[in-house]
Amino acid sequence: MWNRFICAIIISSFFLISPGLSLAAEEQKGELLVNARLNETQKVFEGQSFEFGFMYWYLDYKEDVPSPGKSTEKGWLPGFYLGWNYNKKNKIYSKIFLEFSWGDVTYDGTDQSGAVPITFSDDNRQYFFRGEINVGYNIGITKNISIIPYTGYGYRHWDRGQTQIRPMGAISILGIQEKYYWHYIPVGIAADFKIGDRFVIEPNAGARFMFYGKMTAEFSDLDPGFNNPDVKLGNRIGYYAEIPLRYRFSQFWSVVVKPWYAYDEIGQSDTVNLTYQGTVVMSLYEPSSRTHQYGVNVGLAVAY
Repeated sequence: MWNRFICAIIISSFFLISPGLSLAAEEQKGELLVNARLNETQKVFEGQSFEFGFMYWYLDYKEDVPSPGKSTEKGWLPGFYLGWNYNKKNKIYSKIFLEFSWGDVTYDGTDQSGAVPITFSDDNRQYFFRGEINVGYNIGITKNISIIPYTGYGYRHWDRGQTQIRPMGAISILGIQEKYYWHYIPVGIAADFKIGDRFVIEPNAGARFMFYGKMTAEFSDLDPGFNNPDVKLGNRIGYYAEIPLRYRFSQFWSVVVKPWYAYDEIGQSDTVNLTYQGTVVMSLYEPSSRTHQYGVNVGLAVAY
């Protein structure tokens, strides 16, 4: 009798426990499947990083016009950026990034005679875009240090101001939107300094060799009878430097803070004619200029 009772208990216990064992096995199987898919994803994207974030930077633009004339644009601008790179030790390096910025800045200048001062900051909208592609090689110096020489191609676009007649006290001032764009070849050197398992410093500096620069003055926005003169900008060399600081707070995610500085120059353009309904009104040219830019980017990056 006792033997039958004990057997019944054992058989009942098995049926009570077996669903739990089955559930545990299914959970383990699911976990293994998730890990396998994660490993496959890591293999596909190994060495790649995707980054996005916000920019806040200062524009300091000045045209080279004869004294007492003056033409400057200054102010802080917000923006955002997107980027991707492939970076593995002793491998080909590649990078793509895009930047977009917009906002009002302060114009401080004079009329063409230099006698009448002009200053305004409202409705002085600026729009900036820059895109760049880099290709180089990651040279491993030590386990935690790499040097990356690179070159590539870049494009920059700037919509400056708006076409409008602006009252300035007893007089009215004509403002014309100007659209600048130019191409450039970046030549630089970057580095990776890994400090522990989570922190990386990535200094980067180089030159930008400008080519095929143009500026279009949008006079037709004022009156369709005007043409929109195009001038060819003088090619000059620009420079830049940045120090991205990257901190990894999880297996894949990092926060990135990047202080940076850039210097651009534009040479004086050729002279072209402004016409109204086919009749030459005046001759125009774009003076040489220089631009200091500095700011900070803050973003997130996911890397495998």
